[in-house]
Amino acid sequence: MVAGPGGVFIDESGSSRGISNQDDRELLAYLRTLSDVVVTGGETARLERYRKPKSASLAVITRRSTGIAEAIVLSPPEPEEVATWSITELERRGFSKVLLEVGPSLALEFLQNDLVDEFCLTLSDGELATGRLVLDRFESKLSLSSVEKIGKTLFTIWRRGNAE
Repeated sequence: MVAGPGGVFIDESGSSRGISNQDDRELLAYLRTLSDVVVTGGETARLERYRKPKSASLAVITRRSTGIAEAIVLSPPEPEEVATWSITELERRGFSKVLLEVGPSLALEFLQNDLVDEFCLTLSDGELATGRLVLDRFESKLSLSSVEKIGKTLFTIWRRGNAE
């Protein structure tokens, strides 16, 4: 996930692209190669014009059609809790290396339900305080594990205590 000044997740056009940069996009491409499925929400998929990655499957959490060729549609039944149901369904389908590329609403749900082992957060303003603000807002139990600054961008990894 990428956050801009003040912990914003989107630019004025409603996309994260305006607060991202080339280094962040390269990191995202690399993380996709380590995954067997990339998961995003329907709104994110539509706003960001998602396509199936070359190296992984694509799963979209939505209650309506995605319009994305080859996407696995995850539609949790009511009143199921979305994050837990989605992870269980992905595991049932044989996926174990899940990369979440979700917006803030779904990120909150996955983090609150303690379903995230590692959270990679790019801070385009280069401020660690912004990262702490984001993790506090998400009510996350993850701890800062790694920080690297490239230019003005800060790349952070937050992990569960036992995750490696």
